Amino acid sequence: MDFLTLTQSNWFIIGPIAKLLGWVMNAIYELLNTLSIPSIGLSIILYTIIVKALMLPLNLKQQKFSKLNMVMNPEIMKIQKKYQNKKDNVSMMKQQEEIKEVYDKYGVSTASGCLPMLIQFPLIFALYQVIYKIPGYIQSVKGLFVPIQTALMNIEGWAANEQLIELGTKHAVRAADLTGPDAANRVIDLLYGLNHVEWSTFQNIFQNDGLTQAINTALPEIDKINNFFGINLATSPSAQMTSAWWVLLIPILAGLTQWLSTKMITARTPSNDDAPGMGMMNSMNTVMPIMSVFFCFTFSAGIGLYWVISSLAQMVSQYFVNRYMDRIDINDMVSKNMEKVNAKRAKQGLPPKKVKPVLSVKNLEEEEKIEEEREQKAAVRREEQLKQSTQYYNNTNKKKGSLASKAGMVQQYNEKNLKKK
Repeated sequence: MDFLTLTQSNWFIIGPIAKLLGWVMNAIYELLNTLSIPSIGLSIILYTIIVKALMLPLNLKQQKFSKLNMVMNPEIMKIQKKYQNKKDNVSMMKQQEEIKEVYDKYGVSTASGCLPMLIQFPLIFALYQVIYKIPGYIQSVKGLFVPIQTALMNIEGWAANEQLIELGTKHAVRAADLTGPDAANRVIDLLYGLNHVEWSTFQNIFQNDGLTQAINTALPEIDKINNFFGINLATSPSAQMTSAWWVLLIPILAGLTQWLSTKMITARTPSNDDAPGMGMMNSMNTVMPIMSVFFCFTFSAGIGLYWVISSLAQMVSQYFVNRYMDRIDINDMVSKNMEKVNAKRAKQGLPPKKVKPVLSVKNLEEEEKIEEEREQKAAVRREEQLKQSTQYYNNTNKKKGSLASKAGMVQQYNEKNLKKK
């Protein structure tokens, strides 16, 4: 869990992205500070909206694939049904080839649906890093804690104090962190998460005049920037329920808005209960909002505020994306996709692929219904013919299989043909 206790993330890929997003957060806070309204809560709200807006093209790309998938899905399901009971390697390879042909028909690759999601994962992790460790990315906020950190580290034997180690353990700062090369930043991590009771405990541990003066000077400003309608965004809701009961709204709204946001997305996503992993995905869509409520009780209230605003922003953007997608013609999407495919094929010296007109999901369903009705009528006709062919046996006293019965069948057949003429 070291990545949670570092003032700045040092993860591969996520670290650089977090620094870039941290620059955005820092710029927002400094702008608000210039306007004399320094507020971490307002900074988180604006930061979340801006980042969501930057991620909108990825969301739009994913929704375009979902719309195409609604048309492709019946064809893919038919192929999967065809090979449902065939598990040999040859059949599995044929199944994959036929599914690939469906994707080629619509000018998309099998990775089209996963790629936007894979790109978003590092962004989401980086977002959490910035909000979880505000002092690491907002220099003005870090500056408020530096005098306290300096005063503490000037006290002889401070890192070996058992009460401080116990306090640090509650905030994921280990004893080894207080003596390591990044001790100064780890101390700031510890200080940022303290609530009012813990600040008093921290001050009483050392009874140092320099430390007390530094705390008394910085703490009012720290409380001011972290205050959001009486809620301390730096500490968890579970730690401040007695002083501000309305903090419970944050985890509740986090779970509720995430559930509504998921509903809006899955409402436009084609459902295939037979697809591998679909059952787990449906379960996750129900479990994750519940888990959000639990996590928001234990994480800092700032994380919960981010989840609420993020889900609300997702719902708003999804509404406009849905309206935009309703106006897009599926054939135009396929034509544009095939233009890109043919451009690549031209570079490879391959002939262009023809664009086939795409039926809507409604037409595909109607076509499938007509085919089923045709098969049912054919089955009824076969059953009637079988019934008529054996009717002779039910209306004669001749022994079945005898020469007389067979001659009678020939006679009956000839009489029927004469009647038709």
